[in-house]
Amino acid sequence: MSTENPSAFNTIAIIGLGLIGGSLARLIRHQTPQVRIFGLDQPSVVTQALVEGVLTDALTDLSDPRLHEADLIVIGTHPHQSYTLLQSLAELTTSTLTIMDLGSSKATICRIAESLPAHIQFIGGHPLAGREISGFDNSRWDLFFKKRFLLSTCARTPEPLLSQVESWLKTLGTIPIVVGAEDHDRLMALVSHFPQFYAIALANLLARNNPEEALNFLGGGIDDQMRLMISPFEIWHDVFEDNRAHMNTMLDQFIAILTQMKTDLNQDSLASWFETSHSIYHMYQEHKAAQYRVFSEN
Repeated sequence: MSTENPSAFNTIAIIGLGLIGGSLARLIRHQTPQVRIFGLDQPSVVTQALVEGVLTDALTDLSDPRLHEADLIVIGTHPHQSYTLLQSLAELTTSTLTIMDLGSSKATICRIAESLPAHIQFIGGHPLAGREISGFDNSRWDLFFKKRFLLSTCARTPEPLLSQVESWLKTLGTIPIVVGAEDHDRLMALVSHFPQFYAIALANLLARNNPEEALNFLGGGIDDQMRLMISPFEIWHDVFEDNRAHMNTMLDQFIAILTQMKTDLNQDSLASWFETSHSIYHMYQEHKAAQYRVFSEN
């Protein structure tokens, strides 16, 4: 990648260099190598990132004066840690700080941001990509490349900041999409958080039915659920707690569907369920094709 590739932010500080924060740091370094990247995490993680050339320099803690040199501060920690960090950053200075998080729920952190003093500029970020394994060791520069990157604004998001972040994300090779915080959480409950919940439920169903025997008969159809079964509780605990209301709505609907499907199974009348399933599949393929065209154009 050419060092001439421009960036909307010349100095970026990333707090939390796990899978998500680390992958963003790698992407920034790959796409805009001239940008300075400061990082804050456990010493062993920061040392590895420095040795690999991902970081320009390490931050000692939140009081490190180089933090104030950052045009953008990115919080890449677990959701509940992010809330504490956002409030702590607001208390450190009366100078303007521009902050983005990377969490997969948005309503809570947007409410917190809106309660902070006016010198805090905040925008919610959520790259629509991940892995079932965590940590900087598992981060990849291309994890978010040509993937959608959701942005949620709030009262602490100046209009110029949204435009600046959108431009920056395009420079990094992602596809920014703006969505309201509540809509974000409702949609993620359906297409991301519920599938994770379902995978854990399926694992526990297997555990109650002689898994040593059952696992000898697996076909490819269960592979993606198996991948999600190893997702870390520490991350998903925060997500499910934050998005509990929307999750309860989805689970109530799913329980109703299962109840009706059980009745229809016993009455040999499942055809309409398959018809709906097929229509959703074809809609999904159309969306994938449309997204591919967008990615190709970018």
